[in-house]
Amino acid sequence: MNVLKIMSDRHTAEFAGCYGDDRIRTPNLDALADRGTRYDAAYCLSPTCAPSRASMMSGRYIHEIGTWCNAHPYSGKPDGWGKHFTQQGVHFTTIGKLDFYEDADVGIADCRKPSYRTSPDVTTLYRDQEIARYLFASRYLETGPAETINAFRGDLAVADEAANWLANDRPTNRPWITVVNFKHGHRPWLPNTERWDHHDPLVPTESLDGRFTEPLDALHPFHRGFSVYSGGHLVSLEAMRRAIVGYLGCIEILDSMIGTVLSALEATGELEDTLVIYTSDHGGNLGEHRILDHGGLYDESARIPLIIAGPNVASGTVVDTPVSALDLYPTANAAQELDQPDHLRGASLIPLASGQKSENQTPALCQFHATGFHSSGFALRDDIHKFIRCVGERSMLFDVENDPLELNDLLAEERVTEESRAIEQQMNEALEEICDPEEADERCKAAQRQKRQELESSGQLFNELDRRGFERTAERLVPRPETVFEPPPDALRP
Repeated sequence: MNVLKIMSDRHTAEFAGCYGDDRIRTPNLDALADRGTRYDAAYCLSPTCAPSRASMMSGRYIHEIGTWCNAHPYSGKPDGWGKHFTQQGVHFTTIGKLDFYEDADVGIADCRKPSYRTSPDVTTLYRDQEIARYLFASRYLETGPAETINAFRGDLAVADEAANWLANDRPTNRPWITVVNFKHGHRPWLPNTERWDHHDPLVPTESLDGRFTEPLDALHPFHRGFSVYSGGHLVSLEAMRRAIVGYLGCIEILDSMIGTVLSALEATGELEDTLVIYTSDHGGNLGEHRILDHGGLYDESARIPLIIAGPNVASGTVVDTPVSALDLYPTANAAQELDQPDHLRGASLIPLASGQKSENQTPALCQFHATGFHSSGFALRDDIHKFIRCVGERSMLFDVENDPLELNDLLAEERVTEESRAIEQQMNEALEEICDPEEADERCKAAQRQKRQELESSGQLFNELDRRGFERTAERLVPRPETVFEPPPDALRP
């Protein structure tokens, strides 16, 4: 069996027709879900690009491999998809964004149109500072209609390259795995005018729910810090509404590119012998919980779309069992009928599609080790609850079955009960079977201190600060005066 994995960047699960959004036009994703199985409670490994992709590629949790943030991309260790499948005689190709170190030895012989993490995000190395990253908010505010879809030219080229590979370059004498990576999901969102005009009236201001007006000072310190960092206090409700309009249009463009790839697969005649996987490296907040970027551990950033279709996969099925992106490596491995490597976490997703319980199912754990809060956060999901442990602060607990918008933290002082304390203890015990959060936080901070020292010694630190809108000084993040702006009069205040 062949495997075609299509992965986008920053696709929030709720923005797709098959996930319940009746405003958006995603016919290709919807058709894939009709032909296969949709996983409704799928989680990324981290709501940041480099660690999420590293964890997914290696099949290990982030705290195990030390890819903490966007300053610590994948180095090729431990071995991942590339080396494993190549050694087993499976042809392995990637097309598009990788986000690894450029010289990483990942065992991918056929690597097309790659983009690497050559510019480490050094702001993640200043964890002890609460500060606004003004350029985030500025780019968020640039969202609007565009005459063309030129902003997507890189991803359009990836789609064309994938179609060409399927038509002309795929092997016909042995099984293959191809991973197609699209990367345009970040602000500003600039869909063409037709898509903008279609969605603009479908997003009235009154349709924005309580997540968008949540008081900043009502947020847990972990999420309040990231809200300030991303600029959640710098924009108005109208700006948030426009962000949704732009994002809807951009996901439609993504869907059309996915359609290009799937049509090319169908034209090969190998559709029925190919397992198709669609997912994203993480989601992202558009203003929900006063967050303008991907980060923190709310579901907008942590939950991802996940659809599989192909041989042995039930059609039109929805799986509610929590799963994570760690399950994708074992799923591809099972499709090739290979023995699972001993070090691999996760379990094949295919049995769940048939109503069976997978063996070795790995708990869905998402981690955040980046700027906005001084310590690490760990989100663990079970069938009903999502538990977030914040090192150095109290934990959070949400009943996501009855409170899917995560507006009622059951461990907040005004809501805590004996029952919520008991659930907290159970979830803590489950988390500590996977890792020691305090120990992982200490290792993370040590690695980030070391990386900052290395980059300062080489001089790269100052260049990276400059390109992100900060002064060329090593001690603290100091925004350049020309990047700083006051909130508009209609901005949502704390």
